[in-house]
Amino acid sequence: MAEFIKDLTFKERIRISVLSWIALWLIRLWFGTVRVKIINRQIYEEYFLNNKDKGNIVVASWHRHAVFLFYFFRNIKNGVAMVSRSKDGELVARVGKRFGYDSVRGSSSKGGGEALLAMIDYMNKGGAPKFCGTAVDGPRGPARILKKGMLVLAKQTGSYFIPIACSGTKVITFHKAWDKTIIPYPFSTVVIEFHDPFIIPKDISEEEIENLRVRTEKIFNEITDNVDKITGYNG
Repeated sequence: MAEFIKDLTFKERIRISVLSWIALWLIRLWFGTVRVKIINRQIYEEYFLNNKDKGNIVVASWHRHAVFLFYFFRNIKNGVAMVSRSKDGELVARVGKRFGYDSVRGSSSKGGGEALLAMIDYMNKGGAPKFCGTAVDGPRGPARILKKGMLVLAKQTGSYFIPIACSGTKVITFHKAWDKTIIPYPFSTVVIEFHDPFIIPKDISEEEIENLRVRTEKIFNEITDNVDKITGYNG
């Protein structure tokens, strides 16, 4: 899963490898100073830190949270993330590998169906419980509108689906980005909320999964608004 995409030149591969090392250490130095407060910590501990009998996990968030959450889950074993097939995505995949992630290449706009099938295959392999995560309103938005791909993944693999959100007391906001990406300042506090996990029946109909999509989108927006309220973040 972690091989370079095929259309990169040798020079581009070297450049991306070097940049990934630089990015790794910058991220560690920057985010290593950030304090984290977890809402519903028992969910995090039971399903992520001590998951021996819960089975596979699909965790998802809005795209604006993705940068810090990518760092936050770095020590969770058997993790995989969906990353775009672009050159920027290649850099993300390289950094992810150095943090211990596998990556499935694709997105809803390019190779999404193939990547979803690869995700399903990954989660259905035997062995230890697996952890999969991605943003559910990416890669191009609209922001805070849920795409159903990760719900389908959870349904097809019998995985727990866990919505999460995060916000910070002091953050950089990329206002021109479609998702209004946020990155916490050093020595600030990030609040992460875990929603109750749920299983999606495999025999659910298309109408029922659309209803579930709408309800789950509401959950994501509610917990996002809640962590923003706690941190005082107003965009």
